[in-house]
Amino acid sequence: MLAGLTGNIGSGKTTVLGMFERLGAHTLSADEIVKRLLKENEIKDKICAALGSGVFSGDGELDKQKTAAIVFDNPALRKKLEEIVHPAVMREIRERALPVDVTVAEVPLLFEGGYAAVFDVVITVTTPKSLVYERLEKNGTFSEEDITKRLACQIPDDQKTANSNFVIINAKDIAYTEEQVREIYNLLKLRHWRNI
Repeated sequence: MLAGLTGNIGSGKTTVLGMFERLGAHTLSADEIVKRLLKENEIKDKICAALGSGVFSGDGELDKQKTAAIVFDNPALRKKLEEIVHPAVMREIRERALPVDVTVAEVPLLFEGGYAAVFDVVITVTTPKSLVYERLEKNGTFSEEDITKRLACQIPDDQKTANSNFVIINAKDIAYTEEQVREIYNLLKLRHWRNI
């Protein structure tokens, strides 16, 4: 059973992934896979060819701020970057999934990349937009403008939830979210999700 876990920026996907892991699911993170892939020369060379060597710092690490400044203002370049990284990520997810267990893979751009069919089920985490801004601005990771740009590049919540097998509403306390995660995990273990 391979479940794809997705949701827009600031929805709490990583927190939810941790909850699935604590319950016993085998978990994978596309972001963690990307971090490793960005150390491979083949991927780095392709990114340099697409975006220019300026996106890499002197020590060979991808400069996320420079990259974001380029791709979030240029849809064509963003598409090129995604075409380099996403297929490699999805290939690794398929290879590392455990067929005899429940594997939950966190894939932020699952719908945007057209990967829903790769998964047996899709779970979307949704959070009110006002709370997304509040959370992300509070931790100082993104400015309001950064958040707005990223949300503009993502499919709206209502479209994602309409095309998902399960929806987790991450808008209250942790216990409320955990309750939803536990219920979904139990259904996945029992393979009863098709009867919903």
